[in-house]
Amino acid sequence: MRFTTLLAVPALGLGLYLWVGYGIGMGPGSGWMHAKLTLVLLVIGYHHGCSLMLRKLEAGISQHSHVFYRWFNEIPVLLLTAIVILVVVKPF
Repeated sequence: MRFTTLLAVPALGLGLYLWVGYGIGMGPGSGWMHAKLTLVLLVIGYHHGCSLMLRKLEAGISQHSHVFYRWFNEIPVLLLTAIVILVVVKPF
């Protein structure tokens, strides 16, 4: 988790800089950016949830079955796929 956090913080900072500094995704026809930012917030929440689960697993507390973790592992794939599609297609 530390490795992911170390890479996520600069990526979020640079994304914010591009958004505010250069106006990318601002103005009319930028609904895709709002949808993307919502999905990015969900990815950040997922990352936080993974951190909490990891701490519990390290303490020997496993609340879920292996099937739950397999399905839980697919959430970022769906979110990141949707983010890429929004950025490339810019549907609205």
